[in-house]
Amino acid sequence: MLEVTDGKLIHFEIQSRNEKDMLERMLMYIVLILKQYKKLPIQIVLYVGNESMNMENQLEGEGVKYSYKLIDIREIDCRQLLESDIPEDIVLAILCKMENVDATIRKILDKLSVLPLKEREGYIRKLLYLSDLRKLYPKVKMEVNKMPITIDVKNSDIYQEGKEAGLLEGIELGLELKYGSAGLELMNMVRAIPTVNKLEEFKNLIKKAGSVDELRGFWGRSV
Repeated sequence: MLEVTDGKLIHFEIQSRNEKDMLERMLMYIVLILKQYKKLPIQIVLYVGNESMNMENQLEGEGVKYSYKLIDIREIDCRQLLESDIPEDIVLAILCKMENVDATIRKILDKLSVLPLKEREGYIRKLLYLSDLRKLYPKVKMEVNKMPITIDVKNSDIYQEGKEAGLLEGIELGLELKYGSAGLELMNMVRAIPTVNKLEEFKNLIKKAGSVDELRGFWGRSV
């Protein structure tokens, strides 16, 4: 995700697993962002996975020194996010360091309950997806069932929906940075890709492809 905050260009990614090539990937992104926007971004990777974080975030060599911010969300006290009025912050609290899991879940749902119905349902879906990363889905689902709201989703459905949304966001960023508007023209076709595995395959192809036409060939071969 690329955004401008207080005049600063920020490249932000959420990572749910350790990636061996994360350092190389972020280095590639900063070069592409500089080329496209003529400005160096602040780069942040927020790690939300269950395994211990072990990705590299700095590189130093002859005349080269590079690093990006790598944050393990479990080092953040959930109370900091629960004080926020921003729904995105509130749902992320389920992944942070917490003293009382049940009380934290109830507090999150209490804060989400004041949102308009459609918006509330959307954030509760996100909360259910995130809770699965900490094996808290049954607890969260039980509390959700006590609310005057019906969400008919299965655990696997939530996971797939969340993963698909993350892949689409990453693909869109990659297409914009590498190919500009010509790359973004492919997004309607990308959204029609039927499976998460095929989306992952296309995302990997972006790194290797030399042209938009080469990417278009993906549909003739795979989809």
